[in-house]
Parts: sequence; structure tokens; C-alpha cells
Amino acid sequence: MYVLLILCVGVFAVRAGYISLFTDPDLPVMLGVNKIPALRGSIYDSRGRLLASDSLIYEAWLDLGYLRLATSSDQVDRVLKNVELSFGISYEKLQENLQSTKSFLLLGTAPTNDEMQRRITPITRRYISLEMQRERLSFGEYGLDRIIGKLDKGGVPLNGIELSYNEHLSGKEDGLIRRTLTSAWREEPTNGDDIYLSIDIDIQKMVYEELMTTVEKNMADGGVALLIESKTGKILAYAGAYDWDVGLMGIFEPGSTIKPLIYSLALQSGSITETMTFQCTGRIQPVPGLDIVIRDVEGERHGVQTFREAIINSCNVAAVQVGGKILNTLGKEEMYNQLRNIGFGRLSGVDLPGETPGILPRAKDWSLISPYQFPIGQGLGVNIFQMVKALNVFPSGGQFITPTFVRAIRSGEGLTNIPKKVDGTLFSPELVSTMLPILESVVIEGTGTMARVDGIRIAGKTGTAQKAGPGGYNEETYYSLFYGFFPVENPTYTLYIMIDTPKAGAYYGGFVAAPMFASIVRNLYGIGVEKEIYEGVYSWKMPDLGGYSLLDVREIAEIYGVDKIVIHGSGCVISQYPEIGQPVEDRFEVWLGALSYDIRDNGGQ
Repeated sequence: MYVLLILCVGVFAVRAGYISLFTDPDLPVMLGVNKIPALRGSIYDSRGRLLASDSLIYEAWLDLGYLRLATSSDQVDRVLKNVELSFGISYEKLQENLQSTKSFLLLGTAPTNDEMQRRITPITRRYISLEMQRERLSFGEYGLDRIIGKLDKGGVPLNGIELSYNEHLSGKEDGLIRRTLTSAWREEPTNGDDIYLSIDIDIQKMVYEELMTTVEKNMADGGVALLIESKTGKILAYAGAYDWDVGLMGIFEPGSTIKPLIYSLALQSGSITETMTFQCTGRIQPVPGLDIVIRDVEGERHGVQTFREAIINSCNVAAVQVGGKILNTLGKEEMYNQLRNIGFGRLSGVDLPGETPGILPRAKDWSLISPYQFPIGQGLGVNIFQMVKALNVFPSGGQFITPTFVRAIRSGEGLTNIPKKVDGTLFSPELVSTMLPILESVVIEGTGTMARVDGIRIAGKTGTAQKAGPGGYNEETYYSLFYGFFPVENPTYTLYIMIDTPKAGAYYGGFVAAPMFASIVRNLYGIGVEKEIYEGVYSWKMPDLGGYSLLDVREIAEIYGVDKIVIHGSGCVISQYPEIGQPVEDRFEVWLGALSYDIRDNGGQ
């Protein structure tokens, strides 16, 4: 709130400063036009907290050409000595520039018009002009820098939301201050649109810190975590423990977290039935005559496995058999097409630039073993957005929802909420209903018991993927994986975790990633920023409205889905109901009045 107030007051001071400058009795007798840069739109988190914004800086330029027309050398001398005292540029340096062919000399910059005005004396006023330039400020903690993105020195976006939403964020049209011999007037700029992310800073911070703790504790090379709203695909947190964006631009093999998708594909295609059983001897040679054997974890023999047990126990031998049945039913080309439909080998559509499509070999390039590797998460490469989009079909009722970062855009025409992006239905609601209790049992009694949290029903799937290298799979390096959603009775959150090459001992996803999942769940229900479920509708926590104008309150109410605003008084918000942090009700009630500080006493900030 403090930052937002500073920015709001700063804009007011700029306007007041320019009006006072150009309506002053000592108005410089100069003709011309001053540009007012159109500001780039701001970026906010889901609760209206500022993440990135433009600020104006003021440049003072000495008009050397005009100074050369001065009527006497004494007048020039007085101007140069005043400039030397005010801006710290030596008299000799000023003389050197005056004798050059330059037209203007940059004297200095200041963050506010008031500060710059204090450095301009009556003697120098007519020879100094002010120009406004914009400067981008961004909050980059907790991995937010990769989400927000950066601009180069010329103001060109390089990555992140800054790049993908550049058309909205860019300033639309610069403003002008036009001056004649006797008057001046101002044309306001048209600034860029503001972006409201679905990211919540508090949740982002918590997930980022949990990831860093897990990576450090397990002596891992890195890791990635992605948390979304199950029903909308809106991203609440995205964190990576690398010096580059591995989650978006890198790939990993999904291991056994792919199995719910493979079993669902097998059911949907009629390749298997729920009553089918599988024999597990701990190892299987999928292709007769081909000296490749796929084993279960530590050669464990599961014996006869039902459909349900094969998923709960993460049985590799059963999954390989399922892959063979899909191949026999669909053939190579259609099996490839169905894997593509699930999202493998193509972009997820997340609204960040630079996503890799991952790796899914074309059917013509498959080896004999490929159809049997895919069901255990080998032989293909994915990014975390692809996996979350695909696996979120289970808590979403079968909907194929693209993860997205932006919740709303505010332009001059008002606020536009960005709807969820649904790419059809991947699996039928009936099939998903079959899978839900099985995935919950994975956490209750299967390989994911370390993801359990008392009082919260959680469903999910573990994964442990050997890392591939030039000579094949390395038996000493692994990705530790866990995917889950909660609460099962009304899915709200979907979370996927990848920990890269843990070296502290344990490396199974159920022992490395699952505990981190449980810790995040406990924190979500403890930090007081989560959306609570009330009759199936999201209920937001009440934001701090202090210092906002009535226009701002109306826009915030629109974001929170509140139609009714009860208003008392005029001015800025000095009191509110509901109180800060309480559940948002069907109305905002605000008391308006004068703020207790003077704009001029704050240096225009």
C-alpha cells in the first residue's frame, strides 16, 4: 500500500510542477514543445500489490544555443556560475561546451520536478529546459523476475510478462506541453494498460522458499515448482532454483507421474478395462529378441496387480504391459497422435515467451522399445507447464486448461477479466471419476504417503526418473517428482514439483518431492492468504484500501467480483469494511476523507 501511495502522489506532483513551471511570471521566452512520455503500464499481483511500474525522472538541459545569444558576457558569466553551484559542473567545463557546436548540455537528473526546481535559479531559469524520461522499476524477489521479465536499456522488453503482454503494457501516445511567447498548455499522455497477475506474492514467496529449502536439504542441482488453481488454470506460484528458466525452457523426463495419463488413455481407447489384472515378476522384456529389460524399483515383485493396485504401487511392469496394449489397439501413428493430444511434444500455450515444446519423437522415428518406455515416463521430454496442464484434467473434471499468469487487464476503457483458457476435454468426466479415488489412494496407502496432511484430502502421483545421458540412462542421477491436487472433495489447487539430482541419499519422488508438497499444503492453509471455499465459490481476503481514491476502489471491487459499494464522505479511503484480511463479503463499505499528509512535504513522491 505504501508503494502504491507513493506512485499515486508522485504523478500528482509532476502535473502540479509542470503547471507551476509554465504559468510562472518568469516564464522563459522560448517557443517549442516538450514531450511527456507515455508511461508503460504497471504490473500487479493478484491482490493489487505493485510488481513493476514506470517512474518519471526529470532531466535538466542547458540551452547552449540560446545562452550564446545573451546580451552581455556578464550575463553569460552569471548563468554559468549559477549552474556550477547548482549542478556541480565546473565553470571551465561549461565554458568548453559553450564554445563547442553543441546545442544542449545535460546538467543532471532528479526523481521529482520539485527537486529539480530547487536547483534552477531565477538567473538560469530561462536557459534551462526540463525533459521527462521514464524509468522501469521492478520487484524481482522470490523468482518473480523471470515471471515479470526485464527491459533493455532502450526500453525494449526481453522476456516474461513484459514481452508477452508488451502490446498492452506499452505506452500508447506521448503527451505534450506546448509553449508560445505568452502561454503554455498540456496534452496528457495515453499510458499503457495495467496487468494484474494471478500470482500472489505471499504464496510465491512461500513456494520459492520451500523449493530452496528442499534443494539445499537434498543437495540437489536445482528444482522447479508450479502451483495453479485447479478450476481455472490461473498460476498462483512458479519458482525455479536455477540461474535460467529451466521450467519453461528446459526439459525433463516425467517418470511415473505420466502413468495416470497413460492408464486413462488406455481406458478411453478401449485398450484395457478396469477389471483387467497384470502379472508383475519385477522385470519385463517388452520386445522378444531385443536385449532390453525394464525393471520395477529395486526389482520388486508385485505379483498380480489390479488396475487400481498397479497405479497405487507405481508398477513399471504393469505400465509397460499397458503400453503394449495401447500399441496393439491404436497402432504407432494413432498412439503418437493421442500422446500429442495429451500435450507431449507441443507447446502448452502458457502466456510466457520462450517455452520449449519438449520432445516426443514422431512415430516413424520410434525404436522398437519406444511404445513401452513412454508409459513409465522415459523416451520423451517435457516442461513443467505441459505436465501440469495434462495432469490437471483430473481435478478439473477432464477439462484441458492452459496454465496462465494474467487474471485481468485494466485499460482506459476499464477492467477486463481474462477467462480461463480451455482447449477442449481430454478425458470424459466419468473416466476422471474413476481415477480420482485411485490417485487419492496413492497418498493414503501407496508411494505418496509422505504427501499426506492431516485433515486435508490429497490425491497425487509420485515419480522417479533416471536422467538420460550420452551413453544411456544413468543409475546414479534422478529427477524426483510429485504431482498432486487438493482438497479431493472440491479440488482447488494443483501442484507439480521436480527436484533435480538429489544427492543427500534419498532420491525417490515419494521421499524427496512429496514432503515438500505436504509442507506447501500446510503453509497454504496457514498463511491466511489462500482462497477459501464457500459453497463452491472463491472467497477472497479483504485487501487494504487505505489511501485509494473512489475510482481505485471501484476497480478493485470489480477484480474481487463485488458489485455493491457503500460510500461515506469524499476524498481517499480512511476506513473500510470488511477489515483487512477478513473474507470479502457481498459489498465494500468505505469512509472517505482527507489524507493526513501534505504532498509538498513528501518531495512530490
